[in-house]
Amino acid sequence: MKHAIFATLAAATLCLPASGQRSVTDDEVMKVDEQFRQAKLNRDTGALGLILAENFRETNQNGNSRNKAQTIELWASFRIDSLTTDSADVKITGDTAVVTGSQTEHNGGGIDRMLYMRVYVRSGPRWQLLAAMQFRDPRL
Repeated sequence: MKHAIFATLAAATLCLPASGQRSVTDDEVMKVDEQFRQAKLNRDTGALGLILAENFRETNQNGNSRNKAQTIELWASFRIDSLTTDSADVKITGDTAVVTGSQTEHNGGGIDRMLYMRVYVRSGPRWQLLAAMQFRDPRL
């Protein structure tokens, strides 16, 4: 399973449109990524329940890993003051999309400038978040 994920990620990074412009599918994925950002910012657990795949896993900037239920439970009470996407890039291959970028989070502990990677999978007509990882930007 572990090797299949890495193979999928490697293939996804090789799929760039020749034009350098986003496709309709890219825009669909980025729309869900924005919904994910908004759901966290607004502690919208209902939206998170729809966005996160059943076998979702994440690791945050502190090394904490959570599944779908634990992530929804966290965002029911955890408050952030702001969450800004500073940059984002999407690469798609088949029914898998990888979004990488940077974001800035203002929370009770201060300001975190982070890099992230999120893996989305197409489930029927919609995209769902399968895996997410973020870490403090070591360049700052």
